[in-house]
Amino acid sequence: MAISAAFWAWCGLVSFPMIVENVDLANLAHAFISTSTTVVICQAVGLALFVATVAVCCFDRFGTIIARLNLAQIAMLLIISLSFLIQLHDGELAALTGMMYTALILAMAVTLSALWALAPADLERCLNIGSVILCLFGATAIATLGWPAGRNIGSIQPNLFAAPLLVGFILSQFHPGVLGFGIRILCFAMIALVSARFAIIGCMLALTLFHLTFNPLSPAKISVSLVAVIAAAILWPQIISLLALDDSLRDIASGFSGRDQYWSSALAAIAGHPLGIGFKRSIGDEAGHNGYLKTLLEFGIAGGGLIIAFIASTIVSAGLDAIGFSQRTLRQRRFDSARFGGLVALAFGAFFQPQLFSLGDAFAMSLLFLLFRPALAASSVTAPAARRYLPAMPAHGTPLSRRPAGSR
Repeated sequence: MAISAAFWAWCGLVSFPMIVENVDLANLAHAFISTSTTVVICQAVGLALFVATVAVCCFDRFGTIIARLNLAQIAMLLIISLSFLIQLHDGELAALTGMMYTALILAMAVTLSALWALAPADLERCLNIGSVILCLFGATAIATLGWPAGRNIGSIQPNLFAAPLLVGFILSQFHPGVLGFGIRILCFAMIALVSARFAIIGCMLALTLFHLTFNPLSPAKISVSLVAVIAAAILWPQIISLLALDDSLRDIASGFSGRDQYWSSALAAIAGHPLGIGFKRSIGDEAGHNGYLKTLLEFGIAGGGLIIAFIASTIVSAGLDAIGFSQRTLRQRRFDSARFGGLVALAFGAFFQPQLFSLGDAFAMSLLFLLFRPALAASSVTAPAARRYLPAMPAHGTPLSRRPAGSR
């Protein structure tokens, strides 16, 4: 319970403080770092609280958790660990700060993987309440700051507003029932209000892949899919307006991301630092406002490229788990499908986020949680219910029962 409570507090601390801050990341590349004191402090408190709680509650299980990570997950942690060496430049204070950030991202990844060690029912409840908290952030922001004006909610930039809602949408798929459905509807509606394209498409990817893998041959889903296709064709002009593709400042000609100049600056910085500059050492335009480019800049072409390749490998593995035919409980099948859909959604969103790995924001928190799932213990994978309750078959030649003499 303590780990779940720390996770819920963290969800609140990475989202609600944005309501009281005056930050526009679109116009001020350094603003979120230099002026958002409340946001940075709350993110640090949330991260410290979660790491400390997990360390206390799971100290004796960290070895087992790490041993159950696969080769791609261990390789990512190893590359991040080796990046301590590329922090040794530009002064002692900058190097020590970068090393501290690197140590924290390692601690964040390992402690988030410990969430998977919770009992399945506890993990489902933990993620369900987390999704409610993130959805409440959006509702509270609109209630407090008013309806969008120029796509901003108050002073909250649209992508900053949409990222926690996308995470809330993803986490809600781990829980069945009306509440999860309601959370998804509300999160998607609030994302659509600010026309955050990466989050709109991310929600659609997460939902589609979840249903395609969880119960792909359901007649109801086939009917719903046909209705969705027809509705999309009829409402195509409204969809174009929602995605703002008819906006001369946000159309295809601007580069679908609208960030061509940022990406050009990042590519130039990568060419100038092929070995990398270290985690959290890039700022401003050189970060590219693209998670993958920033990873290449921070960890080098070789290290960053391997991290991206291992992320892709983990997504493929998650997809195979989701469509696998091994004996699993219904809850475990739901977890596998929700994880796969969430990973694909976040991998797409990373093209339009400032960073792939970060300390404390909802996007990076959910990505690390989904990436670093340890292998299931043998006791966690059980036979389907239909087989689980069948009586054991007697050995050949053994009577099925002993009936009293004279019984029929």
